[in-house]
Amino acid sequence: MEDRGVRLSMRSFLRSALVAVVFLSSLPAFAQEAYFPKNALSDDPWDDQFKSAWYSGELKRLQEPSLLSLSKDQTRESYRFFWVRSFHNPIAIRLDERADGTGVLTTKVANGEAGFPRTITHLIEDTSRPISREQTRAFLSQLERTGFWSLQGSVRDQTGTDGAQWIIEGIKNGTYHVVDRWSPKAGVVRDLGLTFIFGMAQMNVPKDQTY
Repeated sequence: MEDRGVRLSMRSFLRSALVAVVFLSSLPAFAQEAYFPKNALSDDPWDDQFKSAWYSGELKRLQEPSLLSLSKDQTRESYRFFWVRSFHNPIAIRLDERADGTGVLTTKVANGEAGFPRTITHLIEDTSRPISREQTRAFLSQLERTGFWSLQGSVRDQTGTDGAQWIIEGIKNGTYHVVDRWSPKAGVVRDLGLTFIFGMAQMNVPKDQTY
């Protein structure tokens, strides 16, 4: 047990070091297109920049657009769940509402482990499918009912090194909002994330990988 604990601790240290390297090397590249507003991911400037570069890098590897940029189009309404798990594939699930009230659901999964960005090199899933007007309306009702747009963007909730970031973004009427939580065991962000994963994308994710 002691050897396993040492290995996990070393693994966590290496993961943190790799993320830091990716962050430092990514600053110039991601400065051209912002994925997140300044101070949206943390009230600490360094932590905010760190997360912004980390998440932006993985969204780029997933070939995902910047919803912040897309929010300039006031007719656009889109929502994205971005799942950054330490030891499993990064996943992005995006719902784009159409003018007729139906939606398009895009699911992307990259190889590698999200906690080790250097291992991520290509997409292993990239699918889009239509979502009915009823399904789209049900999700939008859930957002309204749970008060997504008034949720605090970030909180100091991380109590360990490894885990998963549950990030949900939304754009509507030219407004952008993002919420970021660390391995939530309950609450609005977990409920919305599970709706993305199982309710809409209908992914087959084992229970021990849903953290």
